[in-house]
This record gives sequence, C-alpha cells and structure tokens, in this order.
Amino acid sequence: MADSLANKKLGTYTVKEIKSNCNKLYNLGIVPGARITVISNDRGPVIVRVGNCKLAMGRGMARSIIVE
Repeated sequence: MADSLANKKLGTYTVKEIKSNCNKLYNLGIVPGARITVISNDRGPVIVRVGNCKLAMGRGMARSIIVE
C-alpha cells in the first residue's frame, strides 16, 4: 500500500511518486523507483538513507514522497 514517507516506520521502501515538483529531491537521487531507507522517523526531521548518503528532511518534504 502506498503512503507518504512521513507516515512510515523504520525500513526500506521503493519510491512510487513525488507529489511536488521538487528538483532538490531529484538531485539527491530520490526519484520514482529508487530505494530509500527510513533511519529515524520520530519527532523532528525524517532521516533517510539513499544509496550511500544519509539525508535529513522536514516532514513537509517527506510527505511529498509516496512510497510502497
């Protein structure tokens, strides 16, 4: 079931869709079909791993990433 990244528990997911036109996400390698691992999703920013990089993003940006 597809849901926004901001609502997901720790684990690895496949990016299904990006709901906003955010070039920053594309430049970071967060594109449809990419594998993304949620490292921390408590309070504050969502921390993910994409490839060999760890990224922290605000919840607004995380809500625009739809994963399955």
